[in-house]
Amino acid sequence: MAKRHRTRPRQRHSVDAAHRAVASRADREAAPAPRAAHRPIRGSRTGYSRAAGAPSGALDRAAVLERGFIVKDFRRLGIVVAIALALLIAAGALESVLLAR
Repeated sequence: MAKRHRTRPRQRHSVDAAHRAVASRADREAAPAPRAAHRPIRGSRTGYSRAAGAPSGALDRAAVLERGFIVKDFRRLGIVVAIALALLIAAGALESVLLAR
């Protein structure tokens, strides 16, 4: 059986409170449109890295793990490319044999 989520009962409003007053069209047109805040555009950072000193042990371990994942990904990618090239060469050779007959 599903749990029952207990919530507070909704407050009942009067009919007058339910209808909100809407600003007239003239008031809305007179008000200036809100402008977006200006954000400065940052270019690429140049120069030295800001890190100073030796990296922490945790940072080194995380870097080693990340490097391992990247090496595995490149190895898998290399295997897929090698198999695809081998299949292309085999298909070309098979096609030339079949068309030569």
